[in-house]
This record gives sequence, structure tokens and C-alpha cells, in this order.
Amino acid sequence: MLNKIVLLLMISVLCACKNSPPREYFALSATEADFKITAQTPVNHIIGIGPVTIPEYLQHNKIAFWKTPQQLILLDNNYWAEPLERGITRVLALELQAAHPDWRVLQFPWPNNQRPQYSLKIDVQRFDAFADYAIIEATLDWINLQTKTVISSQRIKLRHDSKANSAAIAQVFSALLQQSARTITPPLLPVGK
Repeated sequence: MLNKIVLLLMISVLCACKNSPPREYFALSATEADFKITAQTPVNHIIGIGPVTIPEYLQHNKIAFWKTPQQLILLDNNYWAEPLERGITRVLALELQAAHPDWRVLQFPWPNNQRPQYSLKIDVQRFDAFADYAIIEATLDWINLQTKTVISSQRIKLRHDSKANSAAIAQVFSALLQQSARTITPPLLPVGK
């Protein structure tokens, strides 16, 4: 009798798992670039992107939106394909590399055999989706890593229309990062340093 009960429980668990909706994963994306072989460009600067910090309420893998200014809704079965701060770092690195072909852009944490001369530290205060729009607010600090000093700071605050579903949130967050990259003002860096 006990074996039959255990068997029935196992079958019901398997049936429940089979009927649960599949997980969906979303990633931030950079601007689509034309793929072509280009002539070698001399590297004038090695730039690091990061570290990137995000608010603690965003430090999870579920996609979320604000139902009210105080209520955050985590969407069931909809996940970021990577930690959000890593996605932000990756997209900004791709965008800045495309905009500055004479830079070598590294993502934080830096590889052991390479250390950038300058880094762009990003402190994201808001990266929020609402029912009909999304926003990003961040402070960007250019840091000379040899002297460990901030050489330039910039504040970004951008807004873009959106919807409160996972695909739309991933798309609008990507658009906000692409737009942010276009507004980043690099400091005057000495050539070849």
C-alpha cells in the first residue's frame, strides 16, 4: 500500500512539473553592428568599464516592473540571462568599443594580464520599468587608475516609453543603455597613454 502511495505521489509531481510554464530568459543587447573586417587600428587607450553597481532591489535574476512607486512586481518564469550589472557592463563595453575603435575596452573584473589605464565606474541609482515607460539614472566617474583619482564625472537620466512585459522591458533597457553610451562624454585622454 505504501508503495502505491509513493508511486501516486511521484506521478502527480511529474505531472505538475510537466504542466508548469517554461522559463523564459532575456538579455540586454547592444546596437546591431555591420560585421566586416577592418584595417588594424592602433590602440591609443585601454579603457575599463566597471565596476557597475545597481540598487539592491535589482540584484536578483527575475525581470520586474513597478506596479506603483512602492510595489515591485517580479514576473513569474521570466529571468535575466545574466546578472543585470554584468549585462550593463557588457552592453556599454560593446557600445563604447564601436564608438571608439582606437580604444581597447575591457569589462570589470579586468583580466589578470591586462589592466586598463582608465576606468568608467558606473553607479546606477534607478533602472526601472513601469506600466508605460522605463528610466535609467546613473552617475559615471572616469577614473585614472594609475593615480586613482576621478578625472571627470557625469550624470545620466533618460526615459523611454515601454510596456510592462518581459520582452518590452529587455528591449527598452537595451535602448536606454545604447542611448546612455551615446551621451557618455569621455575626458580628454592623452594620445598613446
